Amino acid sequence: MRPIQKILIEPPTGKKYLVKDLEEDFHTSRGIIPKKELASGKTVVTSSKGQSFILLQPSFPDLWENLERGPQVLIQKDIGLILAKTGVNKDSVVVDAGGGSGSLCLALANVCKEVTVYENNPEHFRILAKNVALVGFKQIKLKQEDIAKGIAEKEVDLITLDLPEPWKVTKHAEKALKVGGFLVVYLPNLLQMKEFIQSTRDTSITILETIELLERKWKIDDRIVRPEFEMLGHTGFVTFCRKL
Repeated sequence: MRPIQKILIEPPTGKKYLVKDLEEDFHTSRGIIPKKELASGKTVVTSSKGQSFILLQPSFPDLWENLERGPQVLIQKDIGLILAKTGVNKDSVVVDAGGGSGSLCLALANVCKEVTVYENNPEHFRILAKNVALVGFKQIKLKQEDIAKGIAEKEVDLITLDLPEPWKVTKHAEKALKVGGFLVVYLPNLLQMKEFIQSTRDTSITILETIELLERKWKIDDRIVRPEFEMLGHTGFVTFCRKL
């Protein structure tokens, strides 16, 4: 169960506001929405300045946009690649290490049966716990532990590592994964990735591929059809492995 909250969308800009407390009036630059409007059950509500807002239950992407940011997060283009390439689903059991702000583990929990998160840094763990509480997923278990010392979970479908030294976890991941399970490693640097790949030699972990995914948006308006001047280039390298 997610906490009771709403998302306000301002037409026609699409600007969003996350309403965390429905028992308080909500203040925006376009006026105040009274608490009775927020609790009315209506889809369209009006502020004190006459601005109409769409009032909805927040979807996961709405909540993802409101996560507190601490360490650099995996963004949606890389998360989507991981979900697509591993095929995790409602029956999947997952371990995520280097939980950070919770961007990846929450996206995994949105589709998976159970997600266990290892995060050793106390400040990162605080942010992670806060973001898990915001989304309200109960299928996430948080561990303030160093995954390099071992993985308690067994017969895991997927392990994701967003760590500076993932090679210290390779042997533990091999033991924790079920046969056919996936190991995914995310790193910003190819030299780090090379060291990780070397650590899989003489193990049952098979390297499938390493991918760098780039994202470019397009501007389409009347007679204008062109790519945006800025694009989202390098964020990290993702290596997909499988226990075979």
